[in-house]
Amino acid sequence: MDPLEDEFGDIIQKARTGLGLTIKQAADMSGLSVSLLEDMESYKYRPSEREAGTIAIVLGLNPEKLYAIASGMWHPQACPPELMSDVIAISGSIGSYKVNGYILYDSVAGEAALFDTANDSRAVLRNLKDRGLKLMYLFLTHCHSDHIGGLREIVNATGAEICMPEGESSADIAGDMKKNERTVKDGMDFKTGRHNIKAVSTPGHTNGSTCYITEDYCFSGDTLFAGSIGRPYGFDGYSTLLKKVREEVLSLNAGIRIFPGHGPATTIAEESGHNPFF
Repeated sequence: MDPLEDEFGDIIQKARTGLGLTIKQAADMSGLSVSLLEDMESYKYRPSEREAGTIAIVLGLNPEKLYAIASGMWHPQACPPELMSDVIAISGSIGSYKVNGYILYDSVAGEAALFDTANDSRAVLRNLKDRGLKLMYLFLTHCHSDHIGGLREIVNATGAEICMPEGESSADIAGDMKKNERTVKDGMDFKTGRHNIKAVSTPGHTNGSTCYITEDYCFSGDTLFAGSIGRPYGFDGYSTLLKKVREEVLSLNAGIRIFPGHGPATTIAEESGHNPFF
């Protein structure tokens, strides 16, 4: 079982900084000590149910959902293989930090789309070759280095179109790759084999962060994790991210499976019922 991307300490730190609060301010508002909050955020202290509930209320988090994660009582159920028979999860890394990418394919049409690179071009290209797939699109959820590592090698080998979200910097896509670049705007539709793919703008982690949604799946990048969210770029980013996820993602069919940029896969139903930010 893959561990959650964020522990209790990560969650409360993201919420606190997203609200623009210092640790002292959060301590004063909650009645908990500064040292205790510091230990919570640095994984040195596991809170009691009362302590988790107290800080949750101050930070606008759901107390029950937060404590379920703090106590290890919740983890999304593993996805049965038959429910993702047309998705290949690529697990790469930068040092010891794991990052996910995904290939969505139609074996009859022989076409595929890639969602982020997992920083592992060899694994991506090997899987495409083994299944005889033509990569049509390389969809970027955002342009942080762990999500675009190996992009040049993949594009040079496949000729795939680079789908760059509007608002993201394409500074790392230079030279001969520019001819493959296409700007993705909110609401744009794409087709790979039998799969219809819709781009949904979900800024907050970055200005241009985008989720890609099909009938069965949501490729969320660092917008939404199992039990958490990506680190927002500031107060505006935090409030925007929460609003966009609530309106554009959690409103989807409950059975849609979410494939995030880090951590385990989850579902709309799991996140609606267990993510403390919502």
